Amino acid sequence: MTRSIAARRTLRRSLAAAALAPLLVAGLAACGGDDSGSQAKDSTSAAAVLTGLQKGDEVDPGDFVDTISNGVKASTTAHMTMKVGLGSMGEMSGEGDLDYTADPPELAMTLDLPMPGDTKTEVRYIDGVFYMSLGELSGGKFWKLDPSDSDSPLGDMGSMLDQIDPMGALQKVEPAIDTVTYVGDEDVDGQSLAHYEMTVDPAEYAKAMDLPAEVKSQLPDDLTYDIWLDDEHRLSKMHMDLPVAGAESSIDVTATDWGKDVTIEAPPADEVTEMPDLGSMMPGGTGATA
Repeated sequence: MTRSIAARRTLRRSLAAAALAPLLVAGLAACGGDDSGSQAKDSTSAAAVLTGLQKGDEVDPGDFVDTISNGVKASTTAHMTMKVGLGSMGEMSGEGDLDYTADPPELAMTLDLPMPGDTKTEVRYIDGVFYMSLGELSGGKFWKLDPSDSDSPLGDMGSMLDQIDPMGALQKVEPAIDTVTYVGDEDVDGQSLAHYEMTVDPAEYAKAMDLPAEVKSQLPDDLTYDIWLDDEHRLSKMHMDLPVAGAESSIDVTATDWGKDVTIEAPPADEVTEMPDLGSMMPGGTGATA
């Protein structure tokens, strides 16, 4: 009986994590956002390190992260799009809004997953709690998933689920950054952006992101991010190649519409339910999906 309960709990955790996979794979679920304990430079002195650079110039990693952080904080909100290519496994994509005025930052996003029926997932992250809808699979309801609750399907999954936002991920990985090199200004979708190449130590990256052992073993010998910043030093685009489940994965994230008014709210109470045991979701199972 105990083994059966444990097995069902593992299945629930697996399904919840799979539905959030694009966010986890892209490195957007990370601890960060609040750096009140750090010694970040003021926006003027931090931005100065990115002024007058020549192609091939290297930038101090801490100065680089501080500069982007200051630009993001001054902009309050952003619209984010993402695409995760998994080779023969298909492609995951999504888009939504981030609100940096909340602590932790809040998110509302829709995701298209390579699941039967082209399942569209809606995810909201508010006050540290996930609300996730899988359409018919979740009975038209939002499952409430609290990572701080050890009994939750996302409980005890480590700091990868503490917060969601690109800036938080960059701040957390800062200790693992080896080099940041200015590649040059480039035209990206009609916008002039500054291109930087950031190399990261895989072992330190795994430690910083609190990755499980099975994921650590699949990391390549070298990790490289390509990052593009706008004229206010805000993260506009990020690209990364990373093996996932033995397949080559390409990850692209863009941020636009900085400072635009957004509304991110928890679903109405009558649209929220706890995630059920998977047995009740299978043919012949007992209980409703919601």
